[in-house]
Amino acid sequence: MLRETLEQLFEFVAQHIPSEQIMMAKKEYQKTTGEIYEDDKSYNSRMALFLEWYLLDQYEPGTRQTVLENIIEENSSSWTLDRREACKDISNNIQALFEIKKVRDNSVTVLDLFRDEKYLVEEEDSKLAFRKNDIFQGRIVPHNDKYFFTGYFCFHPNKTQRYIKGEAKKFYLLQRSWKKELTKLEKESSKFQKLYLKNAVSIEKIKTKIERTDSGTKRDKLTGKLLGLEEDKIKIEASSQQTGKEIGHLKPEKMKIEGRRLISELINKLAYMNLKWERSRQIDVSDIYRN
Repeated sequence: MLRETLEQLFEFVAQHIPSEQIMMAKKEYQKTTGEIYEDDKSYNSRMALFLEWYLLDQYEPGTRQTVLENIIEENSSSWTLDRREACKDISNNIQALFEIKKVRDNSVTVLDLFRDEKYLVEEEDSKLAFRKNDIFQGRIVPHNDKYFFTGYFCFHPNKTQRYIKGEAKKFYLLQRSWKKELTKLEKESSKFQKLYLKNAVSIEKIKTKIERTDSGTKRDKLTGKLLGLEEDKIKIEASSQQTGKEIGHLKPEKMKIEGRRLISELINKLAYMNLKWERSRQIDVSDIYRN
């Protein structure tokens, strides 16, 4: 179902997106992946990887929506529920460099080298396509409480594993720092919410005391306290709003958009190295996979 839906999306792009726009995107993609020629051994799979990148990683100009997210928004009302859900699941794909940990008859356990997370992926005849310890570029899609591959891969030579793992670890450490920053901000936000509630309760208590007192001196003291609490309220609200803004920037901007861009950038760079190796097998692969 998912792969059939993805093929239909490729056809939709070919039929409804202006060819000039596709060509511009292809030129942009090939700046990092290298130009693909029809006589390249992996031409068909690399063109499919380009279309995946275009649908799933390219953002519509001036928006926070990918091309696929925009297609879903504009067309989902005319789609069946199954197709709509399948497209949303594809949009929520996990692109990564994966290391194969275990191969069974109809499933594969892979380790996401960017996030240090394992996934059990459904895959028919998996023993024909995968070998333990292989590292490859791919995407997995969550669907009906299971994981599936989109079906297009770029496998890297075994001799490149040390280099690739070192490059992937840089992103893992960066992402971990973002998560720590987010946890810190969320704790601050929770603290400000508690302070705000405590402050609100104190304000109501002071107001009640002012209403009930007959003493002018006592009323003046309480009024002074009330003014101090209301000033604190303004400061708490300002701090809470600032923290909220920082969380709002970190989640979509850094962790989603910037994270997706950095992953795509590294994966495309490695795909270019792989293409060079495919064309020049006489060159030692360690002379190609290097910074």
